[in-house]
Amino acid sequence: MAVPAVLPTAQGAHVKLDVVQEFVAASADASSMADLRALVADACSELGFDYFPIDHHIRFGRPTHDKVRLTNYPADWIAVLRQEEGVSDPVLRAAERTSSGFTWSQVDRLVRVTEKDRQRFRRAAAHGLVQGFTVPNHVPGETFGSCHFVVNGENDLPKESLPAAQALGAFAFEAARQMLQSQAEPSERYLAPVPLTDRQRDCVMFAARGKSDSVIAQLLDIRPR
Repeated sequence: MAVPAVLPTAQGAHVKLDVVQEFVAASADASSMADLRALVADACSELGFDYFPIDHHIRFGRPTHDKVRLTNYPADWIAVLRQEEGVSDPVLRAAERTSSGFTWSQVDRLVRVTEKDRQRFRRAAAHGLVQGFTVPNHVPGETFGSCHFVVNGENDLPKESLPAAQALGAFAFEAARQMLQSQAEPSERYLAPVPLTDRQRDCVMFAARGKSDSVIAQLLDIRPR
């Protein structure tokens, strides 16, 4: 079982947990996914993190009306995730193997990390997602889920905030899950607008010129699918 490498002082822990308490109180009054997203972003920042995603472990493009997918990830990284549909994510695999939070540097203790996995970590770092702390969210009988707190290359992972992040991850995921159940409001609509990749733009341009899928595939040397 993964545990935080550094525990905070009693005073530091109290201050960090105050952030979680404030989030819990405020999230009870949140009326939309947009409100909840803003609350998570604020709490995330106060704990010393730059980004967060909260999601069920499903692929982009699949129906999400009853699945959590809420994040403030950079739009260019979301575009990469959509483009790499079906690519195995070592962090998500690790999250399905434990019930407690773990840092991304501990992933290789939970699952076998391949060279493709290391390449994925490097691509994420190139988009500003350098270090992270993941909180698994497992509800019996439902799809696996997780909440991730991430820092960019300019900041160190705030180890003193990890216990509070563990609590925030649990409360934030459940708040989003309950909101979906009560409002049936797709959470994916609150993802940042995603720009087209160069390849996607080429496909659109050829389609606008009346080219069929099979012809576009031949021109771009890709599969029609």
